[in-house]
Amino acid sequence: MRVESGTTLVELLIVLGLLGILLFMAMPGFGALLQETKGDATMRTLAGHIALARSTAITSQQRVTFCPSADQRQCGGSWAQGSIVFTDRNSDRRVNQDDALIRVRGPLATGETLRWRAFQNRQYLQMEPSGFMRYQSGNFTLCPVSRDARFAQQLVVNGTGRTRMAQDRNGDGFREDSSGNPLRCD
Repeated sequence: MRVESGTTLVELLIVLGLLGILLFMAMPGFGALLQETKGDATMRTLAGHIALARSTAITSQQRVTFCPSADQRQCGGSWAQGSIVFTDRNSDRRVNQDDALIRVRGPLATGETLRWRAFQNRQYLQMEPSGFMRYQSGNFTLCPVSRDARFAQQLVVNGTGRTRMAQDRNGDGFREDSSGNPLRCD
């Protein structure tokens, strides 16, 4: 008598059906994980650009500007459209022939928003050769396409150009700003 091992078509269909059900149940959690990860990456990129601007200002002993840039060549547009970091010898917030373009960040996904709120409401950051920001401190707030405030993130920038991420300190599922208020996406 000969014994054969293997699976039947019915067994295979049952296993595929169960895998499909499990995958369907996991999708909402997977989507949330993707939103969280994408937001983290964006905020870490911004923090890296600020650190690079600070470091370059100190090492080159010249002012460095970090600003939004729709065309990735000059300041202008919204932060969601992209940004540039460049040396700014004459502090005019323009990339002139004496200036060097250091870093470029492309646009965010369509529908994501990135807002910079700062002392004196200037829509750029300038680093002095001393490593301090030029009369500014503030925060970047990122809101996802879904507008779900649970996935909003904030990068706080102090006057010395140091950054920190906003945290959910009270465990309610929403990160809080420096005043303790939950981040909003409206």
